[in-house]
Amino acid sequence: MQGGASKGRDSWRKAGLVAAGLVGAWLVQVGAPVVRVSPLPGTIAATALLTVFSFLALYGLSGLRLAVWHELAGVLVAGGLWYSLGAMHASGRVKLLLLATVSMFFVLACGLLGRLLARLVRERNLLLPVLLTAMAADTFTVLAGPTRQALEKAPEVVRRLSVAVPQAGSAAGAKGVAGLAVAASVGLGDYIFAALFLAAAWRHGLNVRGAAIGATLAALLAMVGVFVIRGLPLLPLLPFIGLGVLIPNLRHFRLSRQEKVSFALGMAFLAMLLVGLYVATRAYLVP
Repeated sequence: MQGGASKGRDSWRKAGLVAAGLVGAWLVQVGAPVVRVSPLPGTIAATALLTVFSFLALYGLSGLRLAVWHELAGVLVAGGLWYSLGAMHASGRVKLLLLATVSMFFVLACGLLGRLLARLVRERNLLLPVLLTAMAADTFTVLAGPTRQALEKAPEVVRRLSVAVPQAGSAAGAKGVAGLAVAASVGLGDYIFAALFLAAAWRHGLNVRGAAIGATLAALLAMVGVFVIRGLPLLPLLPFIGLGVLIPNLRHFRLSRQEKVSFALGMAFLAMLLVGLYVATRAYLVP
């Protein structure tokens, strides 16, 4: 009975973290654009808060005791609300409320989808190649591949599939909400894979709290770096998130000799594949 009660309290605590994270992120997106502050410090503060609250929600989701059908139903409901609300149009302060609500359901849907995909990581050691593969693939897609192409040719699609970090004070001027500007964004894959990493870490008894803190700080470092360091290009977030998860958990991975050989061969193949894709992208997609 005590064990069941303890698990119940832990589930309620994790659900509270999810709710606090989502509501906190919602408040940042609503409040930051209308607060009259210096743009750069205000935007850095908004970025920090939005990142912390979003990853707090993902951390809470990672430890919830949910069945497969719970996760699938949650993805469908949250995804459906994200899609339907995202198709609505509004003006004035209502627009800010709507955009923040759409982002909240987007993060929730991505988090639940990441949890669902984490079930495919059936062994602890499988998380290591998943981490490194996702980090390498995101680096390629952002710097040279489809994501970069989409940013240049279809920015509206990228905007729809991401959570915007508003520029602080951009909607506080004479133009009002019409002056709303986006300083940065966190994409679909970043949230899904961050949730996958954390959920897999929880399932296999890794240091989930350390992974969540590391991923949050690393993602924040990358995002703030773009604001502070002039000339720094758009950075892929997954390599930073992945390192934040990996470093606190390195001691938990114990590969056999055969696994090490297979892992090295797999990474070498991935590297050659990404190089080939990069060459093809430069040759055929870039004018």
